[in-house]
Amino acid sequence: MQIVVAVLLLLIFAGETLAQDPVGPGILALRDMLKDKNPQIRVKAAEGLGRVGGPESVATLRGGLSDKEISVRISAVEALGFIGGRQAMGVLLEALKDSRTEVRLRAVEALKDAGTINSIPLLAQVFTDKDESVRLHAALMLRKIGHRNGVPVLGRVALNDKSPAVRAAAAQYLGKVGVKDQRAVGLLSQVAQDKEPAVRLRAVESLGFLQLATALTVIEWSLKDPDLGVRIRATEVLGHALAKGYD
Repeated sequence: MQIVVAVLLLLIFAGETLAQDPVGPGILALRDMLKDKNPQIRVKAAEGLGRVGGPESVATLRGGLSDKEISVRISAVEALGFIGGRQAMGVLLEALKDSRTEVRLRAVEALKDAGTINSIPLLAQVFTDKDESVRLHAALMLRKIGHRNGVPVLGRVALNDKSPAVRAAAAQYLGKVGVKDQRAVGLLSQVAQDKEPAVRLRAVESLGFLQLATALTVIEWSLKDPDLGVRIRATEVLGHALAKGYD
């Protein structure tokens, strides 16, 4: 309890000092606390630096990414996402190399928070990660950003990822991000030929979301798919799309 009180007082002091001097003793104090032998204090110091923000906090939090405790590394990652900006995103790229999946997952989410649209090219790099769950999370973050700049990234993933689950997720999100985007039609027409029925089914569903008449032609091709489930879904999607009368 005494530790928590002491850290809270330190955070208040750091905030007050920052208002007078952006590189004042408050930041230096938090920097020292980020090296404390107690991991709970290091976690609180990372959280405090996230609230204070600024280039000095980002530079200090970079050191937290090499902490031996996973809880401290995660707190540093989350703080960088909260601060945001290009400098923070650059540091977060280092967290994507962490040995622990949990840290890389948080880093993916923090990248989305730190840069939104600007983080899309960085999130594209995540799809080289060896862990399927990390790649799935990166695809979800592109869906949450929801910007058309994510269309080619999701398209490449839907076509090329080694995991059928990741390809299916990317195809699904492509329908949400690529509304009214002709590029999405071309990409999904290729995904609709995937060797896995589950991926082809997601492609058909996404084509129905695009609100483009050109997508209807591809859906019609899927009416002859060798998999019964895909043919059933294509029939249903085509009916809904025709009823809406897309141009």
